Amino acid sequence: MITAAWKPLDPDLDVFLTEFERRSGNPESDSGEQFADQCLAADPKQAVMVSRDMLVAALPARRKMFQDAGVGTVRCVQAAQLDLDEQHVLVTADWDAERTGGQNVRLESTFLLRREEDGPRILVYLNHRDVAALLFPDAR
Repeated sequence: MITAAWKPLDPDLDVFLTEFERRSGNPESDSGEQFADQCLAADPKQAVMVSRDMLVAALPARRKMFQDAGVGTVRCVQAAQLDLDEQHVLVTADWDAERTGGQNVRLESTFLLRREEDGPRILVYLNHRDVAALLFPDAR
């Protein structure tokens, strides 16, 4: 039974999220190296197993969706971790997507990470809300 409690990020996970944030806004960093070779991407509508290559191929379209919604920078504003065992940890994060000429959009995600020798890898990437619906509320 897991008896740990949510706590502030360990230094390695803080670095991981900072790097994740940096990479999300930089097209030259679309290597996907923070993800496992296979991972589960989920949101309220679907859950899909994707390869790292599939994920990398989808990043330009995701970045364009944010640009089309007038979103510039996406910043992590709060995060915490829940240790599951020596290798696996849940990291939950709130992000502010800064919208030009409009109200920021709050995004919420949780990652299941595995700590590996060369750094944590994302096994599961869960968006708690439908990102497209948040970015384009009038389209529904």
